[in-house]
Amino acid sequence: MGRSLRIVGGEVYDPANGINGTVKEICVEDGKIVESCTGPAEVIDASNLVVMPGGVDIHTHVASPAVNAARGFRPEDHRKMHFSAKPGLRSGVGATVPSTFATGYLYAKMGYTTVMEGANAPIGVRHTHEELIDIPIVDKGLYIELGSNEFILRYIRAGEMEKVKRYVAWLIRSVMAYGVKLVNPGGVEQWKYGKDVETLDDKVYHFDVTPRQILKALSWANESLGLPHSIHLHANRLGTPNNYLTTLDTMRTLEGTRLHVAHAQFHSYGGENWGGFCSKAPEIAEYINNHPNITTDIGQVVFGDATTITADGPWQYRLYKLSKNKW
Repeated sequence: MGRSLRIVGGEVYDPANGINGTVKEICVEDGKIVESCTGPAEVIDASNLVVMPGGVDIHTHVASPAVNAARGFRPEDHRKMHFSAKPGLRSGVGATVPSTFATGYLYAKMGYTTVMEGANAPIGVRHTHEELIDIPIVDKGLYIELGSNEFILRYIRAGEMEKVKRYVAWLIRSVMAYGVKLVNPGGVEQWKYGKDVETLDDKVYHFDVTPRQILKALSWANESLGLPHSIHLHANRLGTPNNYLTTLDTMRTLEGTRLHVAHAQFHSYGGENWGGFCSKAPEIAEYINNHPNITTDIGQVVFGDATTITADGPWQYRLYKLSKNKW
């Protein structure tokens, strides 16, 4: 028999099993939670502490060529937080874009066991894997960004859906990705010409396809392949007034199909212009709550400094004009 463990006195939160803040004992044997320990067990006193399932950060940016570039762009960020080497631990630096070992330690301290790197161009994934391997303690995975991939757009234009599916399968296997990410579908390609898409039916320059077609094609390919995660969507018109209408249109387009809406609060704004800017989060939340095919992460915003990492060029330019900040 392996190690036995009793966690006593903690406030337990386990939504999957309907436990909401109950003080109770948790027993672990051979790495699995059991009703009770059958023999001597190590005891951890968790009084005044929260006991919960390991956290899963389904959308983060911790390793990729983009993250490494962000570290280079923000030398001042390295000075804000230091981690000294200790027995069993390595040193590290960085506040908003910490180094690899620091990233693992910080996630573990917050109770996370799994983190998913949010967006990678397939050509840079080898480096991403090298960094993920360097992050200690937590399990890791990554998504590849295909929402404006040239081959995908060509195949959609030609109506060659089977090629879309086979290309997605080949990329997933070749770069060892977990799932498919879409960032501002069609809009990232449009940004090469200084433009963005305003609706799901705008045509993408030179390809004569629309964001709606891209959404449907990649969702179909994802489901046909039986991938474990739905398409992971950074929707169009992030951060702009009245974009909640685009978000609702997007979710309705994929009615009945699995969909993950990333950083949803950035896609939940109303108002005809910046002067009338307001939140439409209740409308988005109501739709998601009534459609079990949709999952979401909220896009947590905290006060203070940040380093934004995104493939969404149009949004990053708008953010620069709004904030006047460097990055």
